[in-house]
Amino acid sequence: MMTSRAWAFLGAGLLSVAGALLPGCTHPAQLLPGVSERAVAFVGVNVVPMDTERVLTDQTVIVRNGLITSLGPSAEITVPKDAERIDGHGRYLMPGLVDFHVHLHSEEQLLSYLAHGVTTLFELDGSPRHVELRAELAANQRFGPRLYTSSPLLDGGPPGGRVVSVTTPEQARVAVVRQKLAGYDAVKVYDNITPEVYAILVAMARQQRIPVVGHVPRTVGVETVLRSHQALISHGEEYFLAASRDESRLADLARATKEAGTSVVPDLVHIHTSLRMLKDLEGVFADPESRYLSPEVMRNWRYSNPTRRVDVAEFGERERAAYPFVQHLTLALQKEGVRLVLGTNASDAGLFPGKSTHLELAELVEAGLTPYEALATGTRNAVAFIKDHVDPAARFGTVAVGQQADLLLLPGNPLEDVGQADRALGVMVRGQWLKRETLHKMRETSARSFSER
Repeated sequence: MMTSRAWAFLGAGLLSVAGALLPGCTHPAQLLPGVSERAVAFVGVNVVPMDTERVLTDQTVIVRNGLITSLGPSAEITVPKDAERIDGHGRYLMPGLVDFHVHLHSEEQLLSYLAHGVTTLFELDGSPRHVELRAELAANQRFGPRLYTSSPLLDGGPPGGRVVSVTTPEQARVAVVRQKLAGYDAVKVYDNITPEVYAILVAMARQQRIPVVGHVPRTVGVETVLRSHQALISHGEEYFLAASRDESRLADLARATKEAGTSVVPDLVHIHTSLRMLKDLEGVFADPESRYLSPEVMRNWRYSNPTRRVDVAEFGERERAAYPFVQHLTLALQKEGVRLVLGTNASDAGLFPGKSTHLELAELVEAGLTPYEALATGTRNAVAFIKDHVDPAARFGTVAVGQQADLLLLPGNPLEDVGQADRALGVMVRGQWLKRETLHKMRETSARSFSER
């Protein structure tokens, strides 16, 4: 995690970059989502509402004050005279995407997510700075996606870094209350919690009405985690690591997950990227997206990638076995009706903010999901989790009147080709419309600023 000074520098830089590039913007606050009262009208567009698998053709969608206020056939909708008109003919309008498993290490990454159409993030290793950043984004004091954040890791063993040590029942009780009071949206459990402590932690979280998310503690096991109704398992690989690796159990595991009401982040791109780094580390790091990461993040990647593990051969063998297991598990979970939500683990080493979201969409389709089912993991399913566990009043993830206007304008139909979701002609975040060219210029300015530091 970056220092608070670096966070502040990058945050101020993003605001100044935004203010310099947006047409007519004389102050950075003018760029912030939902500030302008002027209506925006997408005229003649094909709407992919993501409430069901359908396309509404030749629609007009009107946005004002950050909300969708009208949606219907273009012949029936009157566009306000003051509206900014956006030609939608032959184009497709869908909800912005959610990445439900990120590690936001520096604020320039917010811009990368937006440039790839990711308008909501869930940080799964939170800090006080993430809580502050969430508030700044919600209050339109900072430019970027909507943000939710878990607590720091709650784990067994001695404390280290930001990890909260929970080795006794009393420590578990205190830790949950402290995370709740600190304002986190969830408590995150990690690998080394004992069964006794885990039981107390889950019970206390239920009492405090805060969801438990994260890993499957190794001595607790998948079955106990599911019986405890943990809200979210943040890697499909957790089933592989903490349960039998026998694929004949997949149907039973999927059924138990459904009965538990537990949501799952498959996170296939994380495994795939680890395997790629073992084969060609420099090739992964040479991705064009690397120029949009801060030098601090890139230096951290050099020290935290899989090639630096003690036993690379053993790690590689494990990941090669885990990849097809998690693919087959993902499809089994989908068929059983488990709520899958999209997450990537970006920006852990090799996982580029925003780009990894679309790689995961492709991984989900490769695993056997339809484009609609894959897109649902990053839209309607994600907001359903938020409504169930964090904020019942959340209004995003679908295109409908009354919803917050987080939208992507695409050149083609994403229900036919999920890759269309990464070809956005523009992104709207909470009612603020940004053309692709504007976002590109902002990112280029941000990248150039790294060489001046």
